[in-house]
Amino acid sequence: MPEENARGVRRIFTRYSMASLLATGISQVVLLVMYGIWEAGAMTASTVAFLVGAVPHFLLIRRWAWGNKGTAGRSAEIVAYVVVTAAGGALSILITTGMDWLLDPLIHDHGWKTTSLIITYVASGAPVFLLKFFALDRVFRRSATKTPDTATDSQATTATTK
Repeated sequence: MPEENARGVRRIFTRYSMASLLATGISQVVLLVMYGIWEAGAMTASTVAFLVGAVPHFLLIRRWAWGNKGTAGRSAEIVAYVVVTAAGGALSILITTGMDWLLDPLIHDHGWKTTSLIITYVASGAPVFLLKFFALDRVFRRSATKTPDTATDSQATTATTK
């Protein structure tokens, strides 16, 4: 049973990681377009990039990573996701905006500044990645166990028949 549970956690973490990479890719494209091409401010660009990546991330991790579907537990999942993701996003936005402020007098080429900002945005998300996973796992896994008729990868149970 512990080995089965470990495999389930690895599967969930792998899927969570893949969904996070996709969301980060989407965010990076938005950041590149808004900051690099449209020349929006760093705070605006990183905020919009964060929000655009957060929506598909939630949908993917809820359904694909943890296997949750339907409305059971969705309210708690949304609240937890918003709180955990907003905290991580606020940190990324502050770090990205602060780095832009620091680099402004040092780098005059907009292309290099954009590259630096994108690297900063990605690096700022790395420290909270695992913390977000474990915090969300507690909510999404607990939510999944409230709906025993829809066994998921996040549940360490055997199939039961009625």
